[in-house]
Amino acid sequence: MANSESGPIVDPEIDKVLAELLAQTEKEPISPRLRELAKRLETALEDARQRRNRPAP
Repeated sequence: MANSESGPIVDPEIDKVLAELLAQTEKEPISPRLRELAKRLETALEDARQRRNRPAP
């Protein structure tokens, strides 16, 4: 993945697929550790979205 000055660029298609994956993990009987990792991924994606949408200083 390429990097911009503010961090990695998040491809919108990857973002969409990962969001669908995270939604699916809420419906499936998975281990607490995997659920925790899914939540961490969700947080990381949200952070990347916010950085991407912030105007450059």
